[in-house]
Amino acid sequence: MGMLEELPSDHAAAIRGLFELAAFVADHPELPAPDVRAVFFPAHDPYADAAAKYTVRRNLVDQVAAAVGVETCTTASGTQYTATKMMGPVEVTAHAITPDSMAAYRAALSYEGNVQTEQRRIVDAAAAGGAR
Repeated sequence: MGMLEELPSDHAAAIRGLFELAAFVADHPELPAPDVRAVFFPAHDPYADAAAKYTVRRNLVDQVAAAVGVETCTTASGTQYTATKMMGPVEVTAHAITPDSMAAYRAALSYEGNVQTEQRRIVDAAAAGGAR
């Protein structure tokens, strides 16, 4: 595995965190085993356009797939390009969401809080101190 000091600091920190998690799980057999998912996100220029960001993300998916020995796949809807490998119960994954799909998601979120169901109104009224 090599010495942690020889690795970039973010890699060493991730490895230390995994060791801490492993020790915690070993020390607490009374708790259920946790779900563990390692998701790779690329560093990218925050000012880049959506197409450029998508290209960077797709390239990372390709790199992760090659590193863990799996094929990439595109979801049936065509909205995500992914590579996933299970290492025991631990999921290792990277994904790239198409710019159009991400734009649609953000547009849908723009309505959040503006459309309220009757149940939401009841909960909000109760939190405010009484039903209306």
